[in-house]
Amino acid sequence: MIRAYHQPKALKQALALVAKGATPVAGATAVYTAKSEREQTLVDITRLGLDTIDVKASKVTLGATVTLSQIADDTRLPGMVGAVLRQGARALVSRPLRNAVTLGGNIAHPCFWADMPVVLLTLKASLEIQKAGQKTKIIPIAKALADKKRAWDKGLITRVMIPLDKPTVGWGYERFARTTNDYAFVTACATLRREGAIARDVRLVLGALQLRPFVVTLAAELCEGQEFTGHLLDAVGLEIAKSVRAAPNFRASAEYRQHLAGVLAKRALATAFAWAMREDA
Repeated sequence: MIRAYHQPKALKQALALVAKGATPVAGATAVYTAKSEREQTLVDITRLGLDTIDVKASKVTLGATVTLSQIADDTRLPGMVGAVLRQGARALVSRPLRNAVTLGGNIAHPCFWADMPVVLLTLKASLEIQKAGQKTKIIPIAKALADKKRAWDKGLITRVMIPLDKPTVGWGYERFARTTNDYAFVTACATLRREGAIARDVRLVLGALQLRPFVVTLAAELCEGQEFTGHLLDAVGLEIAKSVRAAPNFRASAEYRQHLAGVLAKRALATAFAWAMREDA
């Protein structure tokens, strides 16, 4: 039940309301699907000017209320970073949902299948978090996702920053679901740099296996500095399938999703290397 609804135009006012226990909403999809019956005070943050995308030489800054449709359609987003962001946003195939779901909301409301946190973790993004009466904090998304306590509680994620000074040129993104509009069973995102037949700066992130996405350090350990061959990828896929853990899920068995993780990781890495070859051509 909604007890009160506010739509402030000033960030300071919104932060004060959130600090008192009000629930921030933008696309409000999490509120629509929530099963809680408690009374809530809602703060609509869509009038705070957090819906812009700013591209600089060193970084991309996305406001928290930027929708996934905005990201999916923005051709100004440069290079590999732009390609990965657009692909991740388009993973939510339904256009009406992309029009509603915001970047900040996709991060702030933890769920197995959230698509953008996988991409942002791969790209080493940072979150700008603001709370009433406190200094603005910039927190790497890896730290924010790893902490059990959500860094944005009683405050707001206001912006997301992604560095553009990475030498990485290859990327791969894989997502498996029963239908195009369904939630993912597993998501895999990989980036790397190529030196001839050698892979460098390998980074692999898996999502939809646990509550939050995570970096698979094993992939870097097995691939870094190695000749990128089909045999190597087969070995990496098998090792990942054996080592990752899938949280309980009524939609598919843990064993199946772990096997799928190995398959998608292998595909994402192979695609990343193929893109790196294309970029060098």
